[in-house]
Amino acid sequence: MTKRLYNFFPFGGGSDPAISPFFLPQLKAKCPQNGDINTRLAIDEGSDKKFDKNILKNIRDGFAVLESDARLNDDFATRSVIDSYFNPISPIFGPSFENDFVHSIVKMGQIGVKTGSAGNIRRVCSAFH
Repeated sequence: MTKRLYNFFPFGGGSDPAISPFFLPQLKAKCPQNGDINTRLAIDEGSDKKFDKNILKNIRDGFAVLESDARLNDDFATRSVIDSYFNPISPIFGPSFENDFVHSIVKMGQIGVKTGSAGNIRRVCSAFH
């Protein structure tokens, strides 16, 4: 959070421009520049105790806590998926975020785990292989 709030790359200094100017002061108050790095934040402001598409609304509106979530709105393809859940006919005929999420988790659970010499251990999580 510190880099995203106070030294956002590639801008060098300043905050991630994807953060709503209405949300930025709240984040900075919870995460001051030299504050406790172990502070916990709800990743879904306003709906943190419920699983629903509100997190997608937050992403669209610049209230994404995680940078990875905010980046979903930057890409045309992922932004289109997010927008599809807010189509006026979506609740009746369109996709359901909750159902799609369940199906994606089941699908991810079917991905084979690489073991032995077929896989590798990432020693630096932020580096690409």
